[in-house]
Amino acid sequence: MAKNTISLCMIVKNEEAHMHRCLDSIKNTVDEIIIVDTGSTDNTVQIAKSYRAKVITIPWKSDFASARNAGLSLASGSWILILDADEELDEKNRKELKICAEHHEFDGFFLQIYNHSGNTINSPVSTINPILRMFRNHPHHRFRGKIHEQIAYSIVERNPNPALHITNIVIHHYGYEEQLVIQKDKIRRNLDLLIQSLQEEPNDPFHHYNIAVEHMRVNNHESALPYLQTSLSLVNHEVSYTHLLYKYKARCLFALGHNLEAIQACESGIRLFPDYPDLFHIKAVIHSSIGDKTLARDAFLQAIQIGTAPMQYHTDSGIGTFLSTYGLGQVHEEIGEDNNAIHWYAETIRHNSQMSRPLQRIFRILKCTGSESMIPALLSERFSIKAPEAVLKVVNLLIEESCYTAALSLLTRLDDETYRQVRDEKIKICQLLSGQKHKNIWYWIGLDEPVLERSYMEGNDYDQFELAVKSAYYNDHQGKALELLRNWQPPIVTDSKAVQDEGYRRSRIWTALANAKIGVPDKQSPHYKILRLAKQSLPLSRGY
Repeated sequence: MAKNTISLCMIVKNEEAHMHRCLDSIKNTVDEIIIVDTGSTDNTVQIAKSYRAKVITIPWKSDFASARNAGLSLASGSWILILDADEELDEKNRKELKICAEHHEFDGFFLQIYNHSGNTINSPVSTINPILRMFRNHPHHRFRGKIHEQIAYSIVERNPNPALHITNIVIHHYGYEEQLVIQKDKIRRNLDLLIQSLQEEPNDPFHHYNIAVEHMRVNNHESALPYLQTSLSLVNHEVSYTHLLYKYKARCLFALGHNLEAIQACESGIRLFPDYPDLFHIKAVIHSSIGDKTLARDAFLQAIQIGTAPMQYHTDSGIGTFLSTYGLGQVHEEIGEDNNAIHWYAETIRHNSQMSRPLQRIFRILKCTGSESMIPALLSERFSIKAPEAVLKVVNLLIEESCYTAALSLLTRLDDETYRQVRDEKIKICQLLSGQKHKNIWYWIGLDEPVLERSYMEGNDYDQFELAVKSAYYNDHQGKALELLRNWQPPIVTDSKAVQDEGYRRSRIWTALANAKIGVPDKQSPHYKILRLAKQSLPLSRGY
């Protein structure tokens, strides 16, 4: 067995869509590739062989550990690396993984699994899980468990005090949310295997934990909760998933409406894991949902003070950073502390510049309080919005929140000739919807015609139709706007996404009209709080 060498071991079936990306990410880092194929009918095996992989084919026996161990038995490297086909090693960590292989004082390494909701490296990360994925190659190191197979048990049996190092090496796992949908068809299979395992080892807390997780995947919290409670009663609190037991117990109790018990579950977990931000975040969400805004604020602040979870914890992406700051901004907005709300929404964007919702909420607060004129200065002070694409994105959000004066201010600074046409169109929209009527603009949208052209009425030019309705309503032609809406006959759609999009279009128009109807609430009005709440509660657009 050559020193400092790494053997990649994988089990696959019909993974031709993913194999190239996975193996390209690792081919110059590992010294050996071993593929266990369980019955592929596509080009998976041929692709693997093109990377000089050692490929064996075995029949599937409904036992993941058995398939894993078939590959381990062929490995000749001093270290075993485990990957799935829909994963890839982060390019920045390739050298670091080889450095890990030089450290034989360790028995294994935890790698950080980033579960992406989409299928590209730039798609959002849903969760981050530290998992033991690289370990010493030894004949006694074998996986256990028909499903949710684990290597740690055999490592601990051989060495009761193993040296396991938690690294910051990232493995990207793609299509996580899509897989959750697909896996609904597999959950019954998984549960059958887990229950069989539980019958063989009734006091194994990991089996109880995994059964609970399967139930939670289909939102069956009532069935999940007893298994979590049993697992907690059996588990050694030093095992790697104990913190998740408290987190999932709190989530189940909250989903079932047992709010105080859910808070108690969070607090019990916090006593053991005081640096785990997820428990503080969940506690804050529960307090906020039952109206305890002060306690919610304090819990969000505690999560933010911790920041991103330490590497040994499984966490949801954004907890301790952008999700927690956004939640805190909402709490301050709901209790009328506008400056604090704006601060925490701005912090959210600092943590995650791709989020549009916090910026929309800032615009809505300032519009609602009659402070739209402050928006250009705030954008200049708190954000760096220089690229034309970024300027136009912000302009679109301002238009959605009826902040036309602020949008015009940004547009006048957009002097890139490449964007001249779209800039001029946005300026016309802002002028029209802010009441700066001009004959050419009215003609441009066709409002001086008795009715809109039939193409608009049938929804073939939705943006034009939406603009016509809004401009009629905003410019004191409410009857015209409502007439257009009554006569609107959108196209017949059957695709589920198209149905959702059509519903969204309709709701967006009605939201805009409701927003216009409320206007800017007068702070001296006895109805100010109600009107403000109504305006704040209007749905946000999807963003741009």
